[in-house]
Amino acid sequence: MSRLLDKLSITKQFVLIFLMALAIMASGTGMALLHSYNLHLGAKKKELQDILDTTRTITSYYVAQAQSGAMTTQEAQSKALAAISAIRYDNSNYIFVVGEDGTILSELNPALNGTNQMNLADADGHPVFKPLIEAAMAGQPAYNSYAFPQIAGGPPEPKIALAVEVPQWRWIIGTGVYVTEIRTDMLNYLLGLAEIFTPLLAAYVALAVWVMGRQKDLLNGLSGTMRRLAGGALHGSIPGLQRADEIGDMARAVQVFKENAQEKQRLEAEAQAQSQRLEDERKRNEAEREAAAKELAFVVHELASGLERLSGGDLMIRLNTGFGSGYEKLRQDFNAAMDKLHETMRAIAHNTSGVRSGAGEITQAADDLSRRTEHQAASLEQTAAALDQVTATIRKTAESADGARKTAETAKADAEHSGAVVRETVEAMSGIETSSKQIGNIIGVIDEIAFQTNLLALNAGVEAARAGDAGRGFAVVATEVRSLAQRSADAAKEIKQLISASGQQVETGVRLVGETGKALTRIAEHVAQLNGLVSDIAAAAREQAAGLSEVNSAVNQMDQVTQQNAAMVEQTTAASHGLEKEARELAQLVGQFIIRGAEPVPAMAPKREQVPELA
Repeated sequence: MSRLLDKLSITKQFVLIFLMALAIMASGTGMALLHSYNLHLGAKKKELQDILDTTRTITSYYVAQAQSGAMTTQEAQSKALAAISAIRYDNSNYIFVVGEDGTILSELNPALNGTNQMNLADADGHPVFKPLIEAAMAGQPAYNSYAFPQIAGGPPEPKIALAVEVPQWRWIIGTGVYVTEIRTDMLNYLLGLAEIFTPLLAAYVALAVWVMGRQKDLLNGLSGTMRRLAGGALHGSIPGLQRADEIGDMARAVQVFKENAQEKQRLEAEAQAQSQRLEDERKRNEAEREAAAKELAFVVHELASGLERLSGGDLMIRLNTGFGSGYEKLRQDFNAAMDKLHETMRAIAHNTSGVRSGAGEITQAADDLSRRTEHQAASLEQTAAALDQVTATIRKTAESADGARKTAETAKADAEHSGAVVRETVEAMSGIETSSKQIGNIIGVIDEIAFQTNLLALNAGVEAARAGDAGRGFAVVATEVRSLAQRSADAAKEIKQLISASGQQVETGVRLVGETGKALTRIAEHVAQLNGLVSDIAAAAREQAAGLSEVNSAVNQMDQVTQQNAAMVEQTTAASHGLEKEARELAQLVGQFIIRGAEPVPAMAPKREQVPELA
């Protein structure tokens, strides 16, 4: 879109904007008309609904009259149809009444009354009454659109209709309105708008043409001025500077371009003069750089020669030829560094011999210490192993003593328990003896009861004998009672004898159990003494095991320390050998330098005599 606009001139772009504005106005007007048409159509539909509500109210009145008996149904229907037929609105619009089967009951054309028009359709085949009847009977009245002549014999015109039901009489009451009436109203409304807006539109077009022409002249003037500025003509006037609109902003921007171009010419002249001055300065600096380069080359040559001799090990080199003022301090620093390095290397060469000798002695001593430490570590390891065995033996003895102590404690507990059981047995047998005596007493009572019963039975027999035949049966019973009493007395005597024998045996058992309890008491005392002795032995064994465990821990700790010392001695020995090797390498490196007054470094330091190992 932007590329298309770039190809158009400003005038054409203004025209395009003007046409787009007209199109937007036309679209807005069309949408407003459509909205107005829908409002009118909605108003008409609302009017149809209100008219049908009024008509149904009238019909409901006559229905109520018929139901109350004030009128017959036929009379009420006739008066209702007459009232509906008389209704007119909007000059020619009317209300029709049909039955639910499609029979016309009241219509503008009386010739249709009594005919069935259920399947009546317009020229396009759209049914007229059927959709209205079905919607009304369903209780959901809906609008139906169809074409119907407005004048008898005239052409069909679009029409919308609505119907409602009178269920008591099975009537369908409906009415309709022609859409052409709404369209006529809209056309009149549109013509009124055209009369108002046509002069305004003409004035708008004239104003737009005048504004576009004026803006075009100003833009053409600015375009010509910019072309002249581009050609180098910087002394012409710029039109439109006094305007306060966008064209004035453009004119002021062009004025800025003009001032910038004039400033550019001035700066170019100054730049040319500055360029000449810079060229002269460059030549002077180049001559100075050549002189400095020669001096630098001399300095580099002298330093390279000195460093070359230094790399060969000559520490006697010195730079005696003076440098320029800019590099003289460098020569002095080089000579001072060589003096310092010479003194340092001479000191290193002097001390290297002592270092090698000391390193040899340290190595010999470290070797001797390593052997002794290894021997000591082996001895401590054997001692620790022997102590481990002794400790294990004593610990086992302590465990055995603990086991014996526990066994003695168990035996003591069993003896004490047996004594308690014996005491309980004695008490139980004493209770049995007491119970036997009580049973003997009870049996004595039973014997006396049997004796008394025998006497009573004897007396009863005597009395029965006196009674003669009447007491014969009672005499037999008395005899049986005497027999039972005698048998009870005999049984009681036998039980008493048995209980007496049991009492003697119980006394004997009590005496024997008592003697057993005394023996168990003595056994418990001996077991307690044995338990004390075993406890003392176990405590002594535990103390010996604890002491040996501490000794063993100390020996093991000494063994660990000795092992660590041995490892450290090995590290020390390795370090001393490394130190001796590095001392030899240092002597070889120092020997490469030429040093004033340096003594030759010996090849190997003497070793000490070997110290005999410890037994």
